[in-house]
Formats: sequence, structure tokens, C-alpha cells
Amino acid sequence: MERHFNVTVYIFNPENGKFLFLRHKKLKKWLSPGGHIDANENPEVAALREVMEETGIETRLIGERLPSEDDLICPFGIQLNVIAPGEHEHMDLIYLSIPVGSTEERLNKEESNDIAWFSLDQILAPEFDSFEKNKKWCAFFHEFMEKNR
Repeated sequence: MERHFNVTVYIFNPENGKFLFLRHKKLKKWLSPGGHIDANENPEVAALREVMEETGIETRLIGERLPSEDDLICPFGIQLNVIAPGEHEHMDLIYLSIPVGSTEERLNKEESNDIAWFSLDQILAPEFDSFEKNKKWCAFFHEFMEKNR
């Protein structure tokens, strides 16, 4: 069994309440930025790197850093994504981030066909072509941001 550690980063714009999604070339679905954690790379660095590579936007991770400032920001969750049953799995650390500065995105054409900001209502609509896990995370993060304004 091949297993990889990955990061997924939900980018939330608190100014308009929208999330940034990419239209993944291979999966043909709307997904949040993310990818593999490189050898000897910590998850926080991987999360920020993947966002920059895939969107061109600088972000700041949201979350608790416990028990000291030297520790990493805690991901909001870990989910298992089965890529090929019995053969390949991704253990995905889930992060929330907000833009720092410009929200003007840049499409990375190697991995994605499109990039766009979506409201929670758009994401939760049945016709929004994404995985149910992604929709649930967006609802969770939207509520989290509302409570922590």
C-alpha cells in the first residue's frame, strides 16, 4: 500500500465571504488548492507553497498554534482520500487560510483548467461539481469564520 501525506487549503476571503476553487484537470472537479508534502518539508510550509504555486495568492493560515509559538498551526482535520483501493491513499491535512494582500488569482495551467471564487450557497448547490467532503468543509469553515469575526 502506498500512502502519502498531503495538504488541502481552503482559501476564504472574509471581505466577500467566498472560497477559491480550482477546476482540477485530471479529476474534472472543483477543488481547493493542495498537494503532496515534500520530503523534509513541514505541513505548514507545504500548505503555503501549494497555495502560491496553484493560485498565485499569498495567504496566512488560520488556526491555533499550541502550546508555544515554535509549534506548527494545528490543521482543522485529517481525512483519508482513497486514490486506488488497496493500492494508494492520501492522508490529507486540512487547513483554512485567508488572503494577505491581493486576491487576484493566477491560474496554474499545468494542474487546473479554471480558477474562481464561490459563495457558500454556490458551493452547496447540487450542481456544484465537487466532492461532498469539500462542501462540508466549506460549510464548517464559513460557520467558523462567522463565529470568529
